[in-house]
Parts: sequence; C-alpha cells; structure tokens
Amino acid sequence: MLLRYHALALTMLACAATAAQAQTTTTPPAHPPGAATSAPAPKDNTVSTGDFNVHGDMSANALIGASVHNANRDTVGTVKDMYVDASGNIKSVVLSVGGFLGVGSKDVAVGWKDMKYSRDGKSVRLTTDLSKDALKAMPSYDEQRRQPASEEQATAPSKSHK
Repeated sequence: MLLRYHALALTMLACAATAAQAQTTTTPPAHPPGAATSAPAPKDNTVSTGDFNVHGDMSANALIGASVHNANRDTVGTVKDMYVDASGNIKSVVLSVGGFLGVGSKDVAVGWKDMKYSRDGKSVRLTTDLSKDALKAMPSYDEQRRQPASEEQATAPSKSHK
C-alpha cells in the first residue's frame, strides 16, 4: 500500500514538472544562425503637416466636418459639403446651422467668397462675417440639391446600382 502512495506521488510530481516546463518560454534568437543581419531601420525624420501639405495647400478632408466661426469666435455652423465649378474652384460651401447636436438644424449654401480660412497650428480654421442669425434666416439648401424631373425621367424605371 505504501508503495502505491509513493508511485502516485512520483507520478504527480512528474506531471507537475512537465506542466511547469511547458509554461516556460524560450525566446528564439533574433536572427537564425547563418542568416545575414541587416542594419537597423533608419528613423523617420518627418513630421505631419496636419491639414496642409508642404506647399501650404489645404486638404479637402480638413474642410468637411470643420466648424465655422464668426468674428467673436462663436461656432456658427459645420461644413457638410462643398461644390466645385468646372474649373475646380470651390463655388459654395454647404453649412449645417442651428439646432442642437444636429437636431433641428438645416443646411444652407454660403459662397466660398464669404468664407475665410487660416491656419491654427496644423489645423484649418474657417471663419465668416455672417452672423448665426443671418445663416439661420437663409433658405434651406435641400431644395437647391434637387431639380424637377423631366416627364421622361419621372416615368422611367429606376436603375439599381451595384
């Protein structure tokens, strides 16, 4: 009987030792033997230019969603969209004005000539001389985004896009 207990104890110790050995990790060498080692990668000596490129040109991504401020630094709207003419010049900017957190707001079109942009560090800063009340009083841009359909367009079946 005593022999059985000793055999059981030795078996348990062997299992515990195997489990402990399985939990220890060995780090493989960084370079396998015989492999050529390369020089360390050079450090990146560049910095982000933010919303502008190295020539000072503004990114269009910086405009969409940007807040627009008045002369008193109050936020008067948020850029929702931009329209460009055939020459590639920004013609108008659609701002979301009024409301709270997008509820009760409306979109209005403002001429790019009525906007000013400047740099605020690496970010773009948009301002206008139009007041919050003047922007709210402008007609909604939703009607200007659509035009009456011709008789042919109105009766034609819609095409699904894949």
